[in-house]
Amino acid sequence: MSFTAQQTIVKQHIESMGQNIDNLSSSFYTHLFRINPSLTHIFNGGISMLTRKFNNMLATFKSVHDLHKISAALESMAERHVAYHAEVSHFDDFNQALLLALEDTCKEDFTPELKLAWQTVFEEVANIMVEVLRHAPKAEKKSGATTESSSLLIDDIGGTEVVTRIHQRFYDYLYEDAYIGSFFHHRAKRLLVRGQTEFMVAAFGGENHYKGEPPAFIHMHMFITQEMSDIREIYLRRAILAEGMSDGICQRWLEVDRSFHSSLEKKSVDECVMRVWGQAPFTVKKPAAYQPPKS
Repeated sequence: MSFTAQQTIVKQHIESMGQNIDNLSSSFYTHLFRINPSLTHIFNGGISMLTRKFNNMLATFKSVHDLHKISAALESMAERHVAYHAEVSHFDDFNQALLLALEDTCKEDFTPELKLAWQTVFEEVANIMVEVLRHAPKAEKKSGATTESSSLLIDDIGGTEVVTRIHQRFYDYLYEDAYIGSFFHHRAKRLLVRGQTEFMVAAFGGENHYKGEPPAFIHMHMFITQEMSDIREIYLRRAILAEGMSDGICQRWLEVDRSFHSSLEKKSVDECVMRVWGQAPFTVKKPAAYQPPKS
C-alpha cells in the first residue's frame, strides 16, 4: 500500500471517531504514564490542556498528506518540546501508547491494515521532530526526584514500605478533616493508600506498578481549588515529617507532588469535565466553622 493511501486511511479514521476521541485521549495518557512515569512531569496540565495537546497531535496526523507545508510547524513544535525536556526515546513511548489506546478504543475495528497505517504516519511525523531534538541543546533540568548526585528519591526515602506508612498517616489526616475529607469518605482508605503509593513510587523513580488513570483524568469531575491543595499539602508535610524524614527529603517529596497540582486545580466548577453523560460535578462545601490545619 502506498504512503498516500495510508495517510488517507488515518485521516478518514480520525474524522470518523467523533466522541471516541475523548476516550482515546484518556487511554493514550493512561498508557503513556504507565510506560514512562517520568513523562507526568512533561504532561502535567489539567484535563483541558491534555485533551488539547492530544487533539493537536491528531490534527497533525490528519495533515501529513501536506507534510511539506507543515514541516516548519513540526520543527517549531520540537524546539518547544526541548524546553519540556523531551527526548528522542520518548517517541517510542508515544507510539506504543497511541497504538495501545487505539486498540482499547477501536477494539476489533483496529485491523492490522489500520495499525500499519497509523504506525507509518506516526513515524513520518516523528522523524522530523526527532531530527530537531537530536541537534538541539539540552534544556537544564530542574531538581525533582533526584539530587545533584542523581540519587533516586525513592531510595533516599527508604523504599515503598516507608512511602506506604506515610500515606497511611496522610489519609488518616485527610479523612478526619471536616472540609476536604468529604472527597474521600465514599472510598476505601486502603485502596487510596495503595493507589497513591504506587503512583508516587513510580514518580520518585521506583518500580512502576500503577495501573490507574493519570491524575488529571481521575479528578476531572472534581472541583478542587488551590485552597484545598494547600490544606492537603499541610497534611502531607505533617505525615512525612512524622515518619522521621528530614526537611530535605520532605521538600523533594513536596516538589514532586506539587508538579501535579495544576492538573487537578480548577478556578470554577465550570472547568469540571464529566466522565459520563448526566453526571454532576463533585463538589464539597466548607463548613461554616471550619478551621484549617496549622502548617
